[in-house]
Amino acid sequence: MNWELIADIASLVFILFGSLQVFFAAVGVVRFNNTVARIHAITKPQTTGLLLVVMGTIIRLAGSPTFDVGHRGDAGMLLLLLLFALMTSPVVAQRLGRVSRLEGLYGGEDQLTVNENPSRYKDPRPTKPKP
Repeated sequence: MNWELIADIASLVFILFGSLQVFFAAVGVVRFNNTVARIHAITKPQTTGLLLVVMGTIIRLAGSPTFDVGHRGDAGMLLLLLLFALMTSPVVAQRLGRVSRLEGLYGGEDQLTVNENPSRYKDPRPTKPKP
């Protein structure tokens, strides 16, 4: 077995599993009925799927017998794409969650739960006595 065959098999596995992740994210957006579940379906598997597909593409580029300077630039652009996606996905999910909470888009009252035992935040800084 040579390096090209190993790279092709590895890239196929990465791209296949990444594509399945993206497909499952799309199915989750359609199937889930409340906003929080949809946000989860949009951000988590979608980002993982993109990571796997881009890694498979980079492996395929690196395993090519004609891998030269132009291909290295393509791999660099793919890494920048990955970095940008990993930086923006959590921010978008947080903003979507905040807007849906403020707008009351979480779903019906029967789908909401109440935290009966919330944690109590204690400020570790000493308090000054009031004069």
